[in-house]
Amino acid sequence: MPHLEGSNLVLDDSYMYVCSSSELEEGDLIECETETEIIVVGRGDGNVYATQGICTHAHAELADGELDGTCLTCPLHFACFDIRDGSVLEGPAETPLQVYEAIEADGSVWVSKGRG
Repeated sequence: MPHLEGSNLVLDDSYMYVCSSSELEEGDLIECETETEIIVVGRGDGNVYATQGICTHAHAELADGELDGTCLTCPLHFACFDIRDGSVLEGPAETPLQVYEAIEADGSVWVSKGRG
């Protein structure tokens, strides 16, 4: 669990480093992997979010899609998900995405290895 020690954020091994904050600009998507899952991390509306990286509709890689604000669009059939909570905004997908906790601290982006 992340916690503060003084003014420093301390992350345990349940979080993994994704990239430096400067590498993730507004609308960017970055794919990362845990031992068992593919995760996509994006910056929308100035915040960092993370969801499962594979579309629930036709199993396309969402890092190849687009992020406009908080709308994550699948590159295959253009299903649209809210990257903040994984909800389906527009079909053909019907199943929401799993979300992960994303943290931006000290110039780095981190994501929880467990579902949020």
